[in-house]
Amino acid sequence: MFQSGICDDLLSKDATELAACLQRGEFSIQALTARTLAAITRSKDSINAYVYLDREGAMNAARAADVRRRMGQTLSPFDGLTVAVKDNIDVAGMPTANGLGYRGVAPIAREDAAVVARLRAAGLIVLGKLNMHEIALGATNDNPHWGRCENPLRAGFTPGGSSGGSAAAVAAGLCAFALGTDTMGSVRIPASYCGVSGLKPGRDSVSTNGVTRLCRQLDTVGPLARSSRDLRALWPFLQDAGGEDAFGRADLASTHWALVGDFEQLGVAADISAAFRRFADALPGAVQRRRKFAETDFSAFRRAGLLMCEAEANVTFADELSQMPALFSDELQRLLQWGAARSAPDLVRAQDVVETAGNWLRGQLQDVDFLLTPTTLQTAFPFSQVAPVNQANLTACVNMAGLAAASIPLGVSGDGLPFGVQIIARAGAETALLDTCVALEQWLHSKSSTYNEMA
Repeated sequence: MFQSGICDDLLSKDATELAACLQRGEFSIQALTARTLAAITRSKDSINAYVYLDREGAMNAARAADVRRRMGQTLSPFDGLTVAVKDNIDVAGMPTANGLGYRGVAPIAREDAAVVARLRAAGLIVLGKLNMHEIALGATNDNPHWGRCENPLRAGFTPGGSSGGSAAAVAAGLCAFALGTDTMGSVRIPASYCGVSGLKPGRDSVSTNGVTRLCRQLDTVGPLARSSRDLRALWPFLQDAGGEDAFGRADLASTHWALVGDFEQLGVAADISAAFRRFADALPGAVQRRRKFAETDFSAFRRAGLLMCEAEANVTFADELSQMPALFSDELQRLLQWGAARSAPDLVRAQDVVETAGNWLRGQLQDVDFLLTPTTLQTAFPFSQVAPVNQANLTACVNMAGLAAASIPLGVSGDGLPFGVQIIARAGAETALLDTCVALEQWLHSKSSTYNEMA
């Protein structure tokens, strides 16, 4: 499925299995890190996931992790595994370019973002910064300054955005974990397009300190990994409460589900619709309620969210816009100028629509534990195609409601591209959400032939 020569069999293992290999002494952390760095180098022209790579820092951290392991002083189960960070999240000593055209003169972060500091404290090795859509305002990762980030599964296709580099790096085995940001779907959309798992935590569940703001009300930081069990094991080290917590085993048979029932009317692609229907019909559970989404004006929700992002971006990047406008592409400048020209009543109306969207989605969780939807309405598409405007229709309202959600792989289309299912939970229920994702992923694997037989 991967582009020829990209995927390394060892590096394609999920983080949980890599950690088990290290525990068994099958190889050193230095050897694993060096192998990852070599894979990143080989992938530069074909994927272009990284915009900054700290080779020396990574190998120094790997040596220190090997010493801790020999002394029996590991900091977490993932001590010595690698993480890469979207380029709007600060990493001390590394540039934060936000996908803009700095090219060698980007500001250097003095401190780690809070979420990066937590992962370092758990022993993870920060490899570098990842490609992204300009200022995180877009869903293709076709970056005019740093080059396109390609989908590892199909040359010439988008990995999604704005955290496209994060999903592509994880899918291609170029890091064990990646951090992305999600304002209207920017972790979950790339996860779906690249066939990996991604988490959007609930509002305020993970600190955004040290993360460049796009829209304060909608922004979240979330991890991507090659399996749900990886996300579940990493979660205690990300959440603001911090520390380890006991694993639970979700009982799918006793779960109360709500599912979007009229997904065909939403414009969901035929392959995804067919797989989602089979999934819904076979899903175990105590209660299953079907929700009607087709009459909901998702386009109004999306436009309101975009206006809020464009308006706030004019504040966040005011100095750069006035002093260094060449950092911004012409297209991005047009977006920001449009946002800047909106009136105060326009912004109030947009805020009202966002609040309406949030209230509506929270209502869909009434009397159930989780709400299930396709993550995206389509699979990844070629850069030569105009980006579908509805990519974020089923993800953006989750941010507007402040809820937690994850995307896990559901199936593969007839032309070999993956797509995901979105599991939505209440804010603060991330642990239960991830336990359920693990159980669902295991159940899906047991049914894999059913969901991959696409007409």
